[in-house]
Amino acid sequence: MKNKYFIGIDGGATKTVGVLFDQDGNTLSSHVDLGSNLAIDEEKSTNLIVNLINTLVEKSKIKIDDIFSIGIGLAGASNERGRERLFGLLDNLNLSEKTIITNDVEAVYDYIWKEKDGGMLVNVGTGVICIGKKNNVFVKVAGNGHEEGDVGSGYWIGREALLELSYNDSNVESKDSKELLQRACSLYNVSSYEDILNDINSNDSAIPLIASFAKEVIAIAEKGDNQLAIRLIQHATRVVSDYIVELRDILGYGNQDIIIAGNGSILKNKFFRKELNNALSFEFNNIKWVFLDISAAYTAGLFSARLKSFKIDRKDIINNTTIIDVDF
Repeated sequence: MKNKYFIGIDGGATKTVGVLFDQDGNTLSSHVDLGSNLAIDEEKSTNLIVNLINTLVEKSKIKIDDIFSIGIGLAGASNERGRERLFGLLDNLNLSEKTIITNDVEAVYDYIWKEKDGGMLVNVGTGVICIGKKNNVFVKVAGNGHEEGDVGSGYWIGREALLELSYNDSNVESKDSKELLQRACSLYNVSSYEDILNDINSNDSAIPLIASFAKEVIAIAEKGDNQLAIRLIQHATRVVSDYIVELRDILGYGNQDIIIAGNGSILKNKFFRKELNNALSFEFNNIKWVFLDISAAYTAGLFSARLKSFKIDRKDIINNTTIIDVDF
């Protein structure tokens, strides 16, 4: 039987990860690129996805016609114009009918909960969203967009920290603000707050650039002596906990022991998750978090294979690959 090949792509606001693997779970190529959120830049994001597919095929030394299915989990996938543009570009490669496009968490949810009775998935990275299924229909809380009130995301943390610095721009008096400003200048490789703003405002990738500061804010908060950073992280985790409780109530789970699937670089940070558990301590008796054992890009590829009526043993993927996601 001729070998079948699959592509999985996980496209977030900060980075896009692509993998190409065969029916036995062997990875032939992988590639990491910039973010590809359709809601941020339709043209840039769709071009990036198509270029990523071509790169994966070239690295694998196979023919593009040999691709059996492509799964793309994409932030901002509900953007209709962006989806139509992407399908149009894929049609030029004779790949549109082989491609399944979902948002960047549905394939992850399917991979973690498909063989169980369902549950909750909480994703906190550049953005934030909580999803579950009720009567086999997806229910979501948050996930409205970076500028639409999604408090608690990496973008929100970075933006709020930079706004705090703006209040002290002319005279940075507090020790806490000085430490944040120093870390921000180091991160962005500039010497002043004004330079930071100029750097962000002149950058086409302002959202992931702002979100990248969240890592520094969390690291400062974890030390325990910067009240400004601690306040920001505690605020973020309290709001994310409210999202989780709202979804819990919609799904009717109650306050029993619960397993929550987690995803996203912010949520994978142990300090952030500890603060989130503290915020949830009065709502659940006990919380257990489960995370992917493979890159989310594989879950998109597996999802597309299943919808195209071809089953791949997930154990083959786990046994024959290495996790390639880069988180902090």
